[in-house]
Amino acid sequence: MMALGRRNRLLVVLVAVVALAVGVAWRVFRVGDMAYIGSGYAAEQTCACMFIAGRTLESCMTDLDPLAQKLIRVTPGSDEVTASGFGLGSATARYEKGFGCSLRN
Repeated sequence: MMALGRRNRLLVVLVAVVALAVGVAWRVFRVGDMAYIGSGYAAEQTCACMFIAGRTLESCMTDLDPLAQKLIRVTPGSDEVTASGFGLGSATARYEKGFGCSLRN
């Protein structure tokens, strides 16, 4: 019985250390900000590619970094593109004729 209590304490300490490490990494690397910046870049880049260059979404996705292609979801609309990364950051770029694409939010 004594070993079981010791294991539980060790597990609690391990979970606390991991949670602390994740919290520190989140703060230091500013994960939320990076997700928003990456989403904004992908939305604006893809908007220009589709609505100015006239390419397909599949073709435009190849312009993004290979890691971004896997981590960011891009959703086109009739005159806008929304991109989101892990649900942490989302951005929409809208096309206006004569002005090009710009971020809405």
